Amino acid sequence: MPRYRWKIDSLSPTDTNGVVKEKTQYICQQCGHRHSKWSGRCADCGEWNSVVEERAPAGSSAKRSAPNTVVTSDKPIPVTEVVTLDVPRYRTEVSELDNVLGGGLVPGSVVLLGGEPGVGKSTLLLQAADQYARTGKKVLYASGEESTSQIALRSARLGVNSPHLWVVA
Repeated sequence: MPRYRWKIDSLSPTDTNGVVKEKTQYICQQCGHRHSKWSGRCADCGEWNSVVEERAPAGSSAKRSAPNTVVTSDKPIPVTEVVTLDVPRYRTEVSELDNVLGGGLVPGSVVLLGGEPGVGKSTLLLQAADQYARTGKKVLYASGEESTSQIALRSARLGVNSPHLWVVA
């Protein structure tokens, strides 16, 4: 399996010899929906055998979730040699959560919040999402455990009612 690295100047995927890999995309010929991999049926319009493989146009590489991230090799290096970037953080306006996160959320990052059942993980995140949404920015609260009805009930109980807070389960 080839190892990949990202060039910091272009963030384009390359193999370990520096050769740029060609991007492939899968597009439904009926509705234009883009798929990450080939499928016999379009997930958007439901049409069978309409998804075809095409070369991605030059410069259409997908944005990476963490901008300016450089992935080099899997060789360990001393922590003192790691180059860090000063990235602005998004404050959640929940002071203790911001404190634990080192001043707020880092753009493009993923934070895993763990704990015993019933300690308030969902409540804390719903309150943080509401506080952020109250600044006028759209927030999507996605749950893989609770239904949208359960989220709405908790929201009502907590007074969470920002029109910029969207939910999906």
